[in-house]
Amino acid sequence: MNKSQPIRMCISCRERQPQGSMLRLKMADNEIIAYDGSGRSFYLCDVCSKNQKKIKGLIKRFKQDEERFLKLLEELIKNG
Repeated sequence: MNKSQPIRMCISCRERQPQGSMLRLKMADNEIIAYDGSGRSFYLCDVCSKNQKKIKGLIKRFKQDEERFLKLLEELIKNG
């Protein structure tokens, strides 16, 4: 029997996708970091993680340092 994955919603585009296909992030000390297994988290889909307009919106919404956030996303996508 095939076990299905949980469905999660992207914080940017609000689309629902399987959990395994999305990036999981969390806020810690007013910075967005990769999810480390504790606390609350949110998801970002693959399309939004590569869309510059959506990324700029997230940076503004969460008041993040643009360079650090872009580096984090690049690293998470690469490690995939």
